[in-house]
Amino acid sequence: MFKKKTLNIVKWLDMSNISITRSGFTIVELLVVIVIIGILAAITMVSYSGISQRANIATMQADLANASQQLKVYQAANDTYPIAIDCTATPAANTICLKISNNGNNTFTYSSNNSTNPPTFKLVETSASGVAYQVTDNTSPAVYVPPTGILTALATPTIATGTNPRVVVVSADGSSVYTANNGANTISMYTRNNSTGALTALATPIATESYPNGIVVSADGSSVYAANYSSKTISMYARNTNTGVLTTLATPTIATGNGPNGITISVDGSSVYVINNSDSTVSMYSRNTSTGALAAIATPIATGADSRAITTSADGTSVYVTNFAANTVSMYSRNTSTGALAALATPTVATGANPNFIAISTDGRSVYVTNNGANTVSMYSRNTSTGALTALATPTVATGSFPNGIAVSADGTSVYVANFSSNTVSMYSRNTSTGALTALATPTVATGSGPNGIAISANGNSVYATNNGTNNISIYRRD
Repeated sequence: MFKKKTLNIVKWLDMSNISITRSGFTIVELLVVIVIIGILAAITMVSYSGISQRANIATMQADLANASQQLKVYQAANDTYPIAIDCTATPAANTICLKISNNGNNTFTYSSNNSTNPPTFKLVETSASGVAYQVTDNTSPAVYVPPTGILTALATPTIATGTNPRVVVVSADGSSVYTANNGANTISMYTRNNSTGALTALATPIATESYPNGIVVSADGSSVYAANYSSKTISMYARNTNTGVLTTLATPTIATGNGPNGITISVDGSSVYVINNSDSTVSMYSRNTSTGALAAIATPIATGADSRAITTSADGTSVYVTNFAANTVSMYSRNTSTGALAALATPTVATGANPNFIAISTDGRSVYVTNNGANTVSMYSRNTSTGALTALATPTVATGSFPNGIAVSADGTSVYVANFSSNTVSMYSRNTSTGALTALATPTVATGSGPNGIAISANGNSVYATNNGTNNISIYRRD
């Protein structure tokens, strides 16, 4: 036993003298492996990202195709598209909650224009990564590139009008433009190239009565009306929807109050309203949609002092009037059956100094007022159920000097203001969720002398400004 244990110890002692070496990776080899792993990881991530993005795009396209069908079903049942998307517990009138598979990370921007024939809509879906697709009433889902809102003068930048053009309007079908020339007592008529926006004068301007201040075209395109300030009348015209030429009705005028200034027509074409500047009232008329003839309804309703401009909401439930001397906007509900107006329980909302022109977004959620005396635009959110206006947290945005006309693009992304004393148009982007305006990086574009009125074509491609001092229209392409 003793001998055997001695041998084991000896063996162990002998093995302890053996040198054992272990091999490993060099630093260079480790770096090579790390680089290879990184490349493989990057390839995997890119592949996954591409698959994920394609899946999101496919979902967006399916969302939009599904939503388009829902909107068209709504239009078939109601003759108009909804004015907004509203998925709240108590949705506002004339809205829709779209049933879509969106996972909650994508956002939607919707606009409709029920003043055209046929009515139109546009729905844009934007992913969290910024990819955007759109569908319209006559197109399938496609990549969407948002407009910049920047205006560029056409190669032929102006066209002549009559003396002292005050306001300008574009027909809903985009084929005609009209100006009320209050120094010439005429309406100038133009055909419009729907692709380029260029204008061509039609025949001889048609006569109005004395000092036409306001002009409006019916949504169906069959009628044009002008408010004659000094004559205390509305001139009524039939419009040839093929040529755009106006013809005076057999009974050419209807009486208003004193100093009719602004004029508006409901989208359904059943009602016309005129503000009487000297009386501080609104005259109300029913419209025969076959002949275009007007008939007075009820007694004129009171406004604030020195009323200047008037507009009607796209859903037909609200009418608003600017009161230049009172620094307010008067708010009215409209009976969509009779056309009669009633002041809201809180009848006015404050503006800046000397509010003049007014515009409302096509989605009905925002109202904007130019303040002549403050060189600002007052911004309001609109309760689409009650019609009440509430000033935004930041209630105004700066304009040029003596802002007059104001217009909102049909897609709701741009607002433009004609600055009478600055000889410019101010350009703003509009937040379609909040209604807030932000001046573009290039905030203005030059006009002629004394720009007064401004209008945007329904397709959003063209903007027109009347220049009171140079007796012409400035013509712009909207990018």
